Amino acid sequence: MPQAWSKVRLQKPSGRNPAAGPGEKNTVQQWLPLRDIAGGCLVLAGGSVVAVVRVEPSPFTLLSAGERARRIAALHEAIQALPGPAQVCAIPRPIDLDAYLAELEARLAETDGSRRAVLRGYARYVRGLVAGAAAMERRFYVLLPGDGRKKGGREETLQRAGELVAALARADLAAHLCGDQEILDLLFCFFHPAQAALERAEFPAAAPLYLTAGEVGDHGPA
Repeated sequence: MPQAWSKVRLQKPSGRNPAAGPGEKNTVQQWLPLRDIAGGCLVLAGGSVVAVVRVEPSPFTLLSAGERARRIAALHEAIQALPGPAQVCAIPRPIDLDAYLAELEARLAETDGSRRAVLRGYARYVRGLVAGAAAMERRFYVLLPGDGRKKGGREETLQRAGELVAALARADLAAHLCGDQEILDLLFCFFHPAQAALERAEFPAAAPLYLTAGEVGDHGPA
């Protein structure tokens, strides 16, 4: 990454903040390099702003060789078209399957016949995932810094982020500009990874449970 971007890169601080004077206690504001989340941007301590674009995962391994090459070329063009520095951030996050497992157990108590054996085996498989902490998701973000001290700096940064979203769409990658709540969720995952599986924003944690073809037809995508 360019040297200039290292000044705004997300970093987990450690030790005592040198900004605190002798005998002064560290505060959260001193410890973190962040000042605010406002208007769809991170506001850093130095006055810079950072727009956050979230990129959804893509089933790359399921594509043909030709389609992979096309998407890689389109992604390369999107990256090369960025007018300034950027940082790609991938954050792993445990998936909370407790509610899903509880629903499985409830359905198991109500199910009989051959479906009961199948459901019991699947519940055992989910319990294994929970016990082995194997259920993980990865969230991908692109961070775009800008100068928030100059007039129109925030709007310019958000415009660059919107152009990146459009360029990623041409590479068949679903992406969107994060709002304040999603940025807060990103920071929570980054600074508190152990808590992230337990205290979550309002995003679905697991797929709904369907037992019959009729249920899939009633609730599945149109």
